[in-house]
Amino acid sequence: MKKYIAEKKENKELNGVELYFSVYPLAGTKETLKKAGFHWNRKKSCWYAKKSADTDNIATICAETTIDEYKKIASTTGETVQGIGNTAPKTKKTTKKAAKEEKINLDGLGENAPSLYGAELAAAIRADLKKRGVKGVTVRARRVTYDTGITVTIKATADDFASIEEMAKRYTIGRFSCGIDRTYTGGRYLYSSEWEKMTDEEKEKTFKNYLAEKSKSLTGVNFYRFEDSRNDYFELTTDFYNKVKAVYLIANQWNYNNSDSMSDYFDIGYYLDIDIKKPADFEPRQEMTEKEKADYAEEIRLAEERRAAELAEYERRQEENRKAWEESEKKWQADEKIINENIEVVDLPVDEQIYITNLIGGVGKEINLDELNKTIESGHALKEDALITRKVIFKTKEAYKAFTRYLCNDFDFLAGMGGTGSDDVRLEGVKAMWQLNEEQRQSVKWYLCNCVAIYCGDKLELICDPQGYNYSRYTYRMTEESEILTAKTETDRQRKESESKTAFYFPDAVEKQSENLEIGQEITIYQCDGWNLNSIYGGFGTIQNIEKGDYAQHKDGIWITLKQGRKKNKVFIRDGKQCLIYAGIKPKLPDNVTRREISRGNGCTMYEMFNYDQLFPNVLEYYGNNGEKPLIDTIQR
Repeated sequence: MKKYIAEKKENKELNGVELYFSVYPLAGTKETLKKAGFHWNRKKSCWYAKKSADTDNIATICAETTIDEYKKIASTTGETVQGIGNTAPKTKKTTKKAAKEEKINLDGLGENAPSLYGAELAAAIRADLKKRGVKGVTVRARRVTYDTGITVTIKATADDFASIEEMAKRYTIGRFSCGIDRTYTGGRYLYSSEWEKMTDEEKEKTFKNYLAEKSKSLTGVNFYRFEDSRNDYFELTTDFYNKVKAVYLIANQWNYNNSDSMSDYFDIGYYLDIDIKKPADFEPRQEMTEKEKADYAEEIRLAEERRAAELAEYERRQEENRKAWEESEKKWQADEKIINENIEVVDLPVDEQIYITNLIGGVGKEINLDELNKTIESGHALKEDALITRKVIFKTKEAYKAFTRYLCNDFDFLAGMGGTGSDDVRLEGVKAMWQLNEEQRQSVKWYLCNCVAIYCGDKLELICDPQGYNYSRYTYRMTEESEILTAKTETDRQRKESESKTAFYFPDAVEKQSENLEIGQEITIYQCDGWNLNSIYGGFGTIQNIEKGDYAQHKDGIWITLKQGRKKNKVFIRDGKQCLIYAGIKPKLPDNVTRREISRGNGCTMYEMFNYDQLFPNVLEYYGNNGEKPLIDTIQR
């Protein structure tokens, strides 16, 4: 019976793919998984990723690779397949002398995750580092607000830091010159404008001074980007870089991070800092050792092999995609012919148009009927009414099913159809929907207009709303609550119903409304000042002057100069900002206009002030009941 290296599972709830390995993945396998977007889940002990063509393909390959085949692959890279049978690889006991030469063991990271905090967590990390052969490292716990913080300090020697020669290879002078912007180069700062004026010798000397300064100033690593690029830490030798990387992986193996930087939400197991302690008299070396040269050459060779493998894999996927596209295009051409040869398009006269209520559909751009049904079942469906002005009748089931596979493809019988309409009489004169505010839009009965009904024979199957495009941008189907009505009867009913509603008010420009004001007239202004949203007292007094003006970015307003006793006050009124101006000096508004009682007891009454969106309607209603109209009214409603 064949044994495979991994089991593939689908996570339908999260649209993911999971891999459960029965052996420890080889280094190349791990690298491929990471590049494809896989992550290690320490709780479930699996590699997981969002499902896509690439991740699904990689997971399938792993699930179909036998252990014997994997051993052959390992032999080509000098590795061995460990952990066969879901058991941890055994480590050989070595003498004290042999232990010094033993490499750091990273097998089975994250297994048996301890639920520890503070000093106990630090002790567990310290013990695991020792067990895995890591030397010269100390671990301590610290308090970080309400969470645990772990600081790992790695003791380094001068030989652990790269020479100037190696740093120059990893961080070239060209890369340095592109990033100059008040850069500290040891003793002074360098600016890009100064760099252009330097001689080649001065540039070379400044560049090496910068490398030396970076090497001397490095005291820790930012592990959030530590694995992104080896050359980002050009100050470290290859051996020491690998050690620091191993220390990070070991110290961070039981951590988790569910934070969301976009919403400032922090949820982390423990904060980890990795510090590097170097000799007090540290000075970087100038030249590379022979071993460092060999390590660098090997690193370059492996990187080139990796890039070549990535290119080959990319070209393979491109070829697969090309073949898949050709097959898809061939299938589409055949289906398109079946569709166009088996339809009847009927444009309905006005008296035969139909109106369908309570339709249910997707969120838009569903590519086929299966995706539409999944969207509806997921609870994200849209519900609409639609006015049908065209029927498309498919003469065969084959032609109808072919159409349902291509809802996002262009068809002549859908071109220019669809849209949104209403028979609300209050919309007459409104040029665009954006002119309405949210409250006005909510009060209007909208429906999808000029839609296309899709029939398979005599049965109504779908309703398409292309919204002016050539494809079914929005697709709907009927529900048990749907009714098919005569369009003219229903739209006439909606029109008549809207006639009883209060007409919309769209304010004239402030400059035009200011003609209602006169010099010497006493007025009271109600306007939110932008800071206190619970107050709309904008000023009162006798008008001294009215002039057109602007304030900050607003160019569409007027300045009113008010005199109140010996004081003068200038108030800016503009289009788009809610404002009411009434004739006369008004007394304080009644409490029921500006606030509401929320509790009473023990001789104390608590009130809540209305926000401005409630204050303005209250003021309009209060003065309206007294028969007063505002001189200036900028409130759209």
